[in-house]
Amino acid sequence: MLHDQKHIPGVAKRWVIRQCNEALSLSIARALNISPLISQVLINRGIDTADAAWQFLSPRLADLHSPFLMKDMGRAVDRVLAALSRRERICICGDYDVDGITATALLVLFLREAGGDVQFYMPSRVEDGYGLNRGAIEALAAHGVRLIITVDCGSGDVDEVAYATSLGIDVIVTDHHEPPERLAPAYALINPKQPACAYPFKGLAGVGVAFKLIMALRRRMREMGSWVNGEPNLKRYLDIVALGTIADVVPLIDENRVLVKNGLEVLSEGGRPGIHALKKICGIGQSPVTASLVGYRLAPRMNASGRIADASAAVRLLLAQDEHEAVELARALDEDNTRRQQIERTILAQIRTMLQGLDALPDALVLYSEHWHPGVVGLCASRLSSEFNRPAILIAVDAARKEGKGSARSVEGFDLYRALKQCSGLLSAFGGHRDAAGITVSLEQLEAFRDAFIDIVRTERAGKDLIPVLTIDAEVELACLSADILEELETLAPFGPGNPEPIFCTRSIKHYDAQVVGNGHLKLMIKHDRFFFQAIGFNMGLRGVPSDSVIRLAFVPQFTTFNGERCIQLNLRDIHYP
Repeated sequence: MLHDQKHIPGVAKRWVIRQCNEALSLSIARALNISPLISQVLINRGIDTADAAWQFLSPRLADLHSPFLMKDMGRAVDRVLAALSRRERICICGDYDVDGITATALLVLFLREAGGDVQFYMPSRVEDGYGLNRGAIEALAAHGVRLIITVDCGSGDVDEVAYATSLGIDVIVTDHHEPPERLAPAYALINPKQPACAYPFKGLAGVGVAFKLIMALRRRMREMGSWVNGEPNLKRYLDIVALGTIADVVPLIDENRVLVKNGLEVLSEGGRPGIHALKKICGIGQSPVTASLVGYRLAPRMNASGRIADASAAVRLLLAQDEHEAVELARALDEDNTRRQQIERTILAQIRTMLQGLDALPDALVLYSEHWHPGVVGLCASRLSSEFNRPAILIAVDAARKEGKGSARSVEGFDLYRALKQCSGLLSAFGGHRDAAGITVSLEQLEAFRDAFIDIVRTERAGKDLIPVLTIDAEVELACLSADILEELETLAPFGPGNPEPIFCTRSIKHYDAQVVGNGHLKLMIKHDRFFFQAIGFNMGLRGVPSDSVIRLAFVPQFTTFNGERCIQLNLRDIHYP
């Protein structure tokens, strides 16, 4: 049953403490005049030379790769320039998540600045599903569109692209998902993951690929002398690029680090009316925008429109020039997000009731219901995969259409896309990547798919220890956690996949007070030597700590404000009893 310890959220993890390379750490620290602790964190992330460390700590836009290294980029640029010169009507067709929303807005803004006749189309998650659809193509053809540019989708839309071509519409695909074996017959297909693409970085989000297209267009238009009123500064667009890149949870390394680091600066300035309004409604105000604030405040509100309403509202927010319009749109997105949260809580409660009836959890969670909203199941799947350390697929069943649409989330070390490919014969459609995917399955095949997928997971994870692992950068003395050290740690940001927040652990210590605060959070007060620290474990209230017990803490050190003064707080990741 779920009441035993293995089912309690936040149970202890296995700690893997990185070995310190003292000689290399000191060498890099001296070369760059940084703390050896900071250099050791860099080494832990594979950055093991002074030059690589300097490049990581000082990401420059000049370090971005040439967009023309991407397969079909030159052909795509030629076609867009022809459309601009002939005043052809162009439509940007996006996806309904933040990555697709931001990529759509990015291309619309740039192409309009370049003088283009540009509109956009956002599909309905419920009615249209992912990617291009014939109904939209017919409507666009009737409206005089002669060029479609997809963003964050399209690589596998074989029939839809062929249909558009038959109606006299050329299609340029920009995408970043794992390409299927059969690629869409597009006029140009830009996807760094496609075969024979020499582009050196494969981890771009969809908005990153779209940004590469406008980089290439600006360069070619500069060479042609087309910018009669001065060419645009592309850094102005990086607030949009950072939003989509962070929200899509791609690795924040290489080019993504450059784009996000610089984009967060533009986001913090908040010069775009829509961004300014969204920040205000999120309570950020004039505070510097971090990757965490994007992930937990800005992105969920933008995502909510595409999940339970109309994603075009979020696009219009980014395009807005009028402050009043921006405020009204931001309020609407905030209301959508509140409804999304309510739906999510209801679904999770229903799932926990389902799981209570199981004697043991299967190797993967594949659950379905007619009562679930297809736009919210992905968020719930993410929560479940993290909590139970198992791949999770949640499927919203549409009885009228006799099919289910599902979202899948993986765990560390398991290739979700490859597993879905192995049982693709049971699916009507699927797409995504290693960590996340979407599926469509007929009701006739639903149970067969569930059993096949669980069997694949069981086989691949057989003999593996399923206890979650917590990788720790170093064991530290609390006394060494000074303001200077935390400020140095902040230079490693933005944090995310590929560059996680540095996690440290203590030796054995005692606490002098423990209490549950807020909505089930654990608060510890710690005195070590002559130093006092406060530790907070979000959602760890069930991990009650006996008074005066000897404990070891795994934590992320962060600045917080207490009684008007800045102090250091330990954001708990785990607790061990030595």
